[in-house]
Amino acid sequence: MKLRKMMSLVLGSAVTVSLLAACGGNTTSTAGSPDATAGGGDETPRHIVIATRGNGEPYSLVDEKGNWTGIEADLWAEVAERTGWTYEVKQLGDLAAVFGEIESGRADVAANCYAITEERLKSYLASDPIYADAQIIAVKEDSSYQTLEDLRGKTIGVTSGQAAQNTINDMAPEYDWKVVTYEDTSAGFQDCDLGRVDAYAHTVSQVLKFEEAQGLKLRMLDEKLFGNNVGWWFPQTEDGKALRDECNQVLAEMQADGTVSEIVSKWMYGEDMTQLISDEWLTANQ
Repeated sequence: MKLRKMMSLVLGSAVTVSLLAACGGNTTSTAGSPDATAGGGDETPRHIVIATRGNGEPYSLVDEKGNWTGIEADLWAEVAERTGWTYEVKQLGDLAAVFGEIESGRADVAANCYAITEERLKSYLASDPIYADAQIIAVKEDSSYQTLEDLRGKTIGVTSGQAAQNTINDMAPEYDWKVVTYEDTSAGFQDCDLGRVDAYAHTVSQVLKFEEAQGLKLRMLDEKLFGNNVGWWFPQTEDGKALRDECNQVLAEMQADGTVSEIVSKWMYGEDMTQLISDEWLTANQ
């Protein structure tokens, strides 16, 4: 895969709001167009409570002043503009807390660029895929490695707890890889750049992010390991299903007119990751 020129992140969509303590996390409030309503006429606009970790761009960041930026912030600003819905954002400390909010009914949707997985579908409903963040193997830009076969017998770094760790561990016996596990992704990418490991497995977005942040010179192998479809998550209730279906309608419009591609490309350093969405959509999400 050719390296793409990094694009500067544009933060113009942030909305400055008050930051309040609520339900164990931080809450910010914002609104869509005041003239539009979810059902038209004089109906009160639907109000959505969005649970997010909000701990980092390009996905979702709520800063100390209550500004919400990242892919999720831009997507939901567009949804509000198109539907007239109002929304508030709850910032939670970890993934379990985010999903706990929708399970308990204290939030309507979890939005933090979360992967759509079989395991999560056992407990929650997912939107249609917004984009896909593929697992890949990165190597030094000037290395001779081009294929998985070229890496036979080499050392592959992975981040503990990330999906790529399981993928690489499963593949290791076939390729005779020595797998080195890192708790700190930053340190792992640095070791790859310095040649201390031959390659590092993670997602496309993380490779692009750390190249930008640390000035690393990495190259992604063309052969991808797995495409992680990304979406929003809803409770397995009638209200959750209804909201999921309405959100899917809006997302379909935004995909068709290129809005999602524009937002994702803006935050993913010019990479249109809507093109990576897996064709094998999980049917358990009906």
